[in-house]
Amino acid sequence: MKKILRVVVVLLILLLAAVAIRLWLLHRHSDALWNIISQQCIPNQQQNNSPAPCLKVDLAQRYLVFKDAKGPLHTLLMPTDKITGIESPKILENGAPNYFQDAWDNRHFLLDETTKAVRDDDLVLAINSRYGRSQNQLHIHLSCLRPEVYQSINQLADKVDTQWQPFGAEILGHKYLAIKVPADANPFTVLAEYVKAQDDEMENFGLARVVTAKGDVVLLANPRQLLGGNQGSAEEMLDYSCSLAN
Repeated sequence: MKKILRVVVVLLILLLAAVAIRLWLLHRHSDALWNIISQQCIPNQQQNNSPAPCLKVDLAQRYLVFKDAKGPLHTLLMPTDKITGIESPKILENGAPNYFQDAWDNRHFLLDETTKAVRDDDLVLAINSRYGRSQNQLHIHLSCLRPEVYQSINQLADKVDTQWQPFGAEILGHKYLAIKVPADANPFTVLAEYVKAQDDEMENFGLARVVTAKGDVVLLANPRQLLGGNQGSAEEMLDYSCSLAN
């Protein structure tokens, strides 16, 4: 029995060490995005009325759009303010921008990059948990859904309620929560209400927003599960080549 216990302890130590190393590797350059937008995009907009290397800088509405180098069809919506991520209380303050809505309203930047007929229900907005990201500047990914994820969502969309509940199937081997919301709902606020009720923390969740083929808006939350190797990365649902579109 003692031998088994020692083996379990050793395995737990190795697991924690592996997680610590992964987090260190992820966060070595965690300010790279913030450095680009604070040292290049924002000053260039202020001084030359040009957002480059960003696609757009809206100082009045406090957000910008950036073309991510990862994949041909992949943009990021980021605050012009220094906000670390989904765990920041700033995104829940009164008067805080609805960054998901801003990202959706600027989806034309992604659509302009392709001749494919990309539909709204092909798209997904996603943000990773604190532990599933590499950058410490809040950024919402916009790209297309992976075909298998699209199929799963639309097969089970009618069963999604207006209260958070487990999604009817695993997505890419991970358990998600789902809720149907009005189109103008702020996903951060909706998730925060659930997190508070569960006595949990926002930092432990990835979050995605999709529009179903029937036009319903569905939020999908990916809770971090350490033992299952799930770091709460909702970005896993993205297909940067948009193979869904023709």
